[in-house]
Amino acid sequence: MTRRSDGRPGRRPGRPAAAGAAALLLLSACAGPGPRDAADAEARDDPPGPAPSVPAADVPPPLDPRPAWAAPFSAPPKAAGDGFVGPVMPEESGGDLVFLGVGPDGTTRWSLDRNPSCTAFAATRDADGGDLVVVLDSDADPDGGGFAARTTAAAYRPGAGTLVWGPVEVPGTLVGPGLVFGASAGSVMGAADGPKAALDPSTGAVAADESEGGTVLHEYQGTLLTERDGRLHAVDTATGRRLWSGAGLAPPSHAPAAVPAPGPRPETDASGAVLLEWRQDGETVGTTVHDLRTGRRLAELGTDEEPRLLGTQEGGAVVAGAAPDGGGVLIAVADDPRRLWSRDREPGERPEAIVGGVLYVSTGNPTAEDADGSGAEGEDGIRAVRMRDGASLGEGNWSVPAAAASDGTALLPVASDGPGDAFAALPST
Repeated sequence: MTRRSDGRPGRRPGRPAAAGAAALLLLSACAGPGPRDAADAEARDDPPGPAPSVPAADVPPPLDPRPAWAAPFSAPPKAAGDGFVGPVMPEESGGDLVFLGVGPDGTTRWSLDRNPSCTAFAATRDADGGDLVVVLDSDADPDGGGFAARTTAAAYRPGAGTLVWGPVEVPGTLVGPGLVFGASAGSVMGAADGPKAALDPSTGAVAADESEGGTVLHEYQGTLLTERDGRLHAVDTATGRRLWSGAGLAPPSHAPAAVPAPGPRPETDASGAVLLEWRQDGETVGTTVHDLRTGRRLAELGTDEEPRLLGTQEGGAVVAGAAPDGGGVLIAVADDPRRLWSRDREPGERPEAIVGGVLYVSTGNPTAEDADGSGAEGEDGIRAVRMRDGASLGEGNWSVPAAAASDGTALLPVASDGPGDAFAALPST
């Protein structure tokens, strides 16, 4: 059992990191002021919070079990630039939600006030490779039935909180992957209930709008995948240049007449890889993994189970699915793009997150601690796998880090003493 710093039992951090609290935070009943005008974030220079107590048994490799500082976030943050960006819940009902930019040393650099609900954020990069964080705002009000009449997005540099573009009006919350927006009643990142639109990360200009026809599928750092009249097209959002089309892709060798269609969407809100299904005579006869920017095929999967794809802002991705010749397979790809490694997937294995160059996989089996009744009931073990070569770093009853900075500092969910979640910063060994 996880215990609070005062020794009393506390709420055990989730694995993967506290998505439930994020959904509660971002989809609660709408209230608060309207969208803000264009302005830089408020500069701050707050020192890091004192390091909390973290049980060494909760810390996965390659992290140092000695925490360096406490993160100020109360819902899962994202890595952006050389540090982190994340939300802090309002202390009182009707108060503002605050987004903070925090450096790798724990110093809070800037803050943004936002409507406390009907808002979300995403990390991305512009055409020059510059890091951005895109934050939403709305005019949602409970007197209007809890729905926003106007939602806007604005992009900031994560280091200083400098406004780059916006606010620009969008049709709803982030539904992803990437800068894809739409009205959504069910989830922060999921299927939209109305027409979606995608923005160019460099300028905030609308790159595609479903109200003008077609389907917006996937955006990643300036590459946009759409479907129109049953045909797939990938374009550069800054120039509109076509990068590749489904008609130019080679079908699986066993189904030369098959045509490509959208496959299952990534489980993460950012992915430089995409899954495509190949269909023939109304049936799915194959699944392939492609680099979103070039269309290059990276792997082929069987059809015995629906694959699961996890991506990252850095470009690396992992897919779990059925091997073409049977059994399960786990495949990692790099941002070059190229295939890094693949191996047989053990029964019950499920990739959960890629953080700081490490893949965290739930094993489907309780750890020894769980088996003897001393661990959290029903929790699977977690295996840490190095992304660059597939080497196992160990297995245990660990929490999964929420995000990691470029210097390796990771934010690990820990027991919270108050509302929302809590995170401890741990350096990489």
